[in-house]
Amino acid sequence: MYRLNLLRRAIALCFFYHALQTRGVRFFHTIQEENDSLAKDLVHGPAKQIRKSLKSKSTEVITSGQGSSLWDDPYFVAHLTHSGGPNDNYYGLHATMDVYGHELKHGQLSSTTFWINHAGDGKKSSYNAIQVGWHINPNRYGDSHPHFYTRWTRDNYDATGCYNMDCPGYIRVDGAVIAPGDAIHPVSNIPNGPRQSITLRVLKDKKSGDWWVYYGFNKIPTGVGYFPRSLFSYLAEKADGMQFGAFVQAKKALPTPPMGSGALPNGGKGRAASFTDIRFIDQDGNSSPIKEDLPMFVTDRKCHAITHIDHAACFYGGPGGCMR
Repeated sequence: MYRLNLLRRAIALCFFYHALQTRGVRFFHTIQEENDSLAKDLVHGPAKQIRKSLKSKSTEVITSGQGSSLWDDPYFVAHLTHSGGPNDNYYGLHATMDVYGHELKHGQLSSTTFWINHAGDGKKSSYNAIQVGWHINPNRYGDSHPHFYTRWTRDNYDATGCYNMDCPGYIRVDGAVIAPGDAIHPVSNIPNGPRQSITLRVLKDKKSGDWWVYYGFNKIPTGVGYFPRSLFSYLAEKADGMQFGAFVQAKKALPTPPMGSGALPNGGKGRAASFTDIRFIDQDGNSSPIKEDLPMFVTDRKCHAITHIDHAACFYGGPGGCMR
């Protein structure tokens, strides 16, 4: 049963990621038409071959590389909750993550993020999702700075959802210390300088049912905005799956950019990027550290990797430079 559940969750994340980063790449304003084609190719393209490592309870995804004539399939690493069944109830996620800057080219993307989702009734059109994190995205912002960002949908990005506040959805609160799309600075200078980090918390408010976003730069997070309950169908009640990790993507003929700090996690603290103080949040708003390891999802360990969870923390990243 564990093997089947892990396989289902890995496939679900794969579909979610492709919907998010392909049908959702409307932030590439200057190449709108090519991204619409990319979305259709990737979402409805060849199935992924999934190779499982039961010993390490991890999953490695081998992508087809046939998604588009313009963009390669993404590389990503993530920890996943177990299979999103009717008894899988999730109400919030909390973690502290380092922030890094890299010189990316147009046509490259690197991000560290939370995924909060509900599979709906099993049809792709019923998929609900929230994404919160930081990314370096020259196509959207015209620079290589890391930016705080958000994303949402209630129909697998068919007709609803957007990045940041590009459409009605995410509501920024008065006095918020940051807005989606704002640059984050300073950044970590590893291994010779200080490590800069943001703490993110996304939780479902028990009274209103809204999904609140909390943000803190090197400090305790404060509420900066929320996704109203009314935006969603299935996420209006709960999430049935949560993931945290990172991803990179590049146009064909370009190498993948660095992920995290740019170091593989075998470098450990001081070099590799990290998630620390990783916590689940229950229906009453109480948080508890994630002590047991979660299944891992990795596209290609030679390019990017993530470690097992130990004391509510893990390391991840990679130098990039991969091409299919």
